[in-house]
Amino acid sequence: MAPKRKRTASVVAAPTRRQILVGVDFGTTFSGVAWAQTSCPELQTTIIQWPDRDGSLEGQTSEKVPTELSYTDTDCLWGFGIPDEQPRHQWFKLSLDPNQKSNELSLLAVDYPDPKALPPGYNDEPSRTKLVTDYLTKLQQHTEKILRRKLGDSIFDTTPLCYTITVPAVWSDPAKARTHRCACRAGMGHDLKIVSEPEAAIMYALNTMDSQNLRVKDNFVLCDAGGGTVDLITYTIRSLKPTLKVREAVPGGGGACGSTFLNRIFRRYLEESLSDLDGFDDDTLEDALNEFENITKRRFTGQEQSIVIRVPGLTDNIAKGIKRQKLTIKAAVLKDLFNPVMTAITTLVKHQLQQSKGARAVILVGGFGQSPYLRSCIQQVIGKDIEIMQPAYGWTAVVRGALLHALHDITPDELRVTVDSRRVRRAYGSRCLKPYDISYHMGLAKDWNDFQGRYDVTAMRWFVQKGHEVDQETPVTTEWFLPRLVSEGPYQVRSFTLYTFTPKHEEPAPRFPCEEIKEFVTLTADLASIDHSEIPIKVGKDGKDYYVLEYQIKVAFFSAHMEFSLWRLGKQYGKVEAEFL
Repeated sequence: MAPKRKRTASVVAAPTRRQILVGVDFGTTFSGVAWAQTSCPELQTTIIQWPDRDGSLEGQTSEKVPTELSYTDTDCLWGFGIPDEQPRHQWFKLSLDPNQKSNELSLLAVDYPDPKALPPGYNDEPSRTKLVTDYLTKLQQHTEKILRRKLGDSIFDTTPLCYTITVPAVWSDPAKARTHRCACRAGMGHDLKIVSEPEAAIMYALNTMDSQNLRVKDNFVLCDAGGGTVDLITYTIRSLKPTLKVREAVPGGGGACGSTFLNRIFRRYLEESLSDLDGFDDDTLEDALNEFENITKRRFTGQEQSIVIRVPGLTDNIAKGIKRQKLTIKAAVLKDLFNPVMTAITTLVKHQLQQSKGARAVILVGGFGQSPYLRSCIQQVIGKDIEIMQPAYGWTAVVRGALLHALHDITPDELRVTVDSRRVRRAYGSRCLKPYDISYHMGLAKDWNDFQGRYDVTAMRWFVQKGHEVDQETPVTTEWFLPRLVSEGPYQVRSFTLYTFTPKHEEPAPRFPCEEIKEFVTLTADLASIDHSEIPIKVGKDGKDYYVLEYQIKVAFFSAHMEFSLWRLGKQYGKVEAEFL
């Protein structure tokens, strides 16, 4: 009998041990998984076999699996295992961040709803997270079945398994927290790592490019065009050797205008054009939609005179363009069907380029990012001076990049591309005391400060503002001091509340506490461990002796998490990791 496997292990605790690393791209409409072993990091594999409706473990071949769920009285069906005619939950990923502007229903979503989608009903936290947890559980279970089959019981049961999951860069802190919790509950381990989707994608995309064709200060607009959403962000090359380092130059944007809307537009076109014909039924519609999804939509270039779609069960009809159970659609008609989605995407690209100031190229990734017609539409809008690049395996760029990111934590020498500088998407700070000034603080509550001998008001001190550039290797450091009466004894364990503010536009963070400022995390420091004989004692304005502890709060920014720590004289006394930034 094989020994019970260790489900997860900290990549920090045992960096030299053999581990299985798993990258997970939890997408809006499709999700993907890639894995590798640290013993042979150059061998990176994406899972392409998925359960089908017959229950076969590897019954369906695809680079990704639909992010869909359907509940029966006895089971929870997912992915390719849901029958075509059965209603299903879709787009539930976006419910994790209901207040995200880019998640709001676009005009496309309003005009072209999915008739098979179940009502959202995500009005409370349990409902929002249940769907995500159930789906990620199915994904995790299938992944580990595949790994066991590929590696064998002996290796699988004795090798630590470490997951990395991707999240949108523009998501709020609570949304990333929910993603982290759902993935942990799904069995992906409490040492689960998270990385932003655009960082994962740019790491993969630049890793596939010849570095001899790259130059320092080159700007690249990454456009991740998926099924549900299209997300954009701009990166600039900082250095080429020994590692290609890039910085986030322009914060990301996006919208709900992915390729799923083409399917919905085409469905409506078929229903309006053919529903009055004898023989037109749900089977005819589903066959035509499947061909459009898997062939026509992906191959259409805009140069064709016409395209042909199979419509089983329909008799010849010259007026409708049907012959031998095939529907001929003129390219001009198909372009009109594509136009709402193309217009929405090209508008986003133009806006990002306007902010990027001299982009060298647009890098298209994501499933829809591989569309030749999308490429031609974008090229027509941006002109020929800006290149468009479509990396190989672009549909799985995010999950391949997530795996590269995980490998970097274990084997940094293997990684050729890193993102070491980012733009902050909201303000972070703490409360402080400022001397009361009647000219500025009229109407604010004031309190007497015995040590300083003055009235103080509570104000905000921001470590960083939205849009500020932060370097991963250089934490943001602020200086603080904390007086305490000597008569009250030594300092003890102390908690410091840290706050965040998300501006609606570009306004600076408020100077004083208000409802828009939210509590973020609590930093707890063991001040009792400090040698109090080394802490200066000063006489306050009230004539009493005070310890005056001087310390620093440092904030380190990573791909999708932050670390807050308290330091004094080069020693750390407390740390909190917000692994859901």
